[in-house]
Amino acid sequence: MKKNKLLSMIIAMMLAASMLVGCSGTAAEEPADADAAETSEEDAGEEESADGEETAEAAEGDPILIGVSASITGSAPTNGMRTEQGAQMAVDEINAAGGVLGRPLELYVADDGGVQDTGINATNLIASQGVVAQVGPTLSGLALAVEGLVAEAEYPVLVGATSPKLVTTMDNPWVFRVRASDTIQAQLAATYATENLGCSKIGIFTNSNDYGSGARTVIEEFLTEKGIEFVTESHNTGDTDMTGQVLRLIDAGVDCVIVWTDDAETALAARQFYDLGLDVPVIGSTSISTPQVNELCQPEWLDNWYSCTDFTTSNDSEIVQTFVQNFNEKYGEDPELYAVTYYSAVYLLKDAIERAGSVDSAAIRDALAETDGLEVPIGTYRANDMREMIHGGTICKMVDGKAEFLEYVLVED
Repeated sequence: MKKNKLLSMIIAMMLAASMLVGCSGTAAEEPADADAAETSEEDAGEEESADGEETAEAAEGDPILIGVSASITGSAPTNGMRTEQGAQMAVDEINAAGGVLGRPLELYVADDGGVQDTGINATNLIASQGVVAQVGPTLSGLALAVEGLVAEAEYPVLVGATSPKLVTTMDNPWVFRVRASDTIQAQLAATYATENLGCSKIGIFTNSNDYGSGARTVIEEFLTEKGIEFVTESHNTGDTDMTGQVLRLIDAGVDCVIVWTDDAETALAARQFYDLGLDVPVIGSTSISTPQVNELCQPEWLDNWYSCTDFTTSNDSEIVQTFVQNFNEKYGEDPELYAVTYYSAVYLLKDAIERAGSVDSAAIRDALAETDGLEVPIGTYRANDMREMIHGGTICKMVDGKAEFLEYVLVED
């Protein structure tokens, strides 16, 4: 019995040993195969890199980190969400096509809250991550607040801010504007009001912040030069009643109003213009043509409203419609201004990095400054001496609460 028991134990031990050998053999073979496959992929990547071609297999190195300053919280969280979505969609497309210089792109998103203190903290946080560049912020006050931080960190920042002060009060070689400035858009609004609509007494209704006051100066200078009469009224961010300003515009007998303000105040103006009977053509800034604003309005409030904007999904150009379709497939809804701005900005960085042949921030900055003729959904990027990339704007008419494309106008600068 003892012999049988001992024999059984020996047989069991032999079987266990054979199973261990089999398992260790399999485990040993898998790393060898994996190493061989990895070596093969690296060799293929090196060969394709030598040929100047990029493939998805080649995009396996350390990520190229890009910062994103977006208003994820605050008074306009939808804008921040669209900013992040547009930038991420561009990154996903670029990485799927092989990345940049054989490396994937990666975003580091910081919430700027739409206010200066939080915006400064967001940019400081982004700078601490070792990014090669930053996209955003969008608000002019935030862009002006952080431009010194960017200069100190020495990496390029691509802002969607539109205030003329980004040109008139600073000359920072690290700051690039990726939307049309208010100088361009406000000039388009004034030109359209007087030349296309034939209006001769213009009401100017603007926010008192950097965004509104910058546009107001441009419009007043244009109308003064043309000898056209105008009446100016203003309001503050967060105002909930504009009755006094609207009644003064009506009493002045204006035959058109140019409105330049932020999202919530644009929707309030639309309602109070309608309720108080200010029944004249209204030309708004880009706010009124964005879904997040016109969804706050009843369609009848926007009868006879126009918009000077950067983007509308009703533009039937192939590059715009491809972007709209892809965004809709990815996120289940149409894109708007913030999505297209930062989607385009990421492609601008891709182009600059490739032309620089480097992820050195100074080299990227220099390549950005030499951009000429890059077509993206928001327009055609061409850097001027002040590092402004867009030089025209879109005129839309609001129809049933939606922005309908009329024409794109290029402005010489």
